[in-house]
Amino acid sequence: MSKTGADDRTRRYARRLARFAALTLVVHAVLAALVYRDARDRDVSGARWAALTLVGGLLGVAGYRRRR
Repeated sequence: MSKTGADDRTRRYARRLARFAALTLVVHAVLAALVYRDARDRDVSGARWAALTLVGGLLGVAGYRRRR
């Protein structure tokens, strides 16, 4: 296989990985905002749960749902 073919595959893979990382970041941010709003409405530490959700994603949401 030529060097340019491998380089093209590497670039395509890097673009896909970057899109996936960006989508994951957006989903985590939306989940964190929703958890923060719900926690604030329930007079719970919203910032702490939002930070856990931002880092942990669905695991943070599951932990929050379990504790509320």
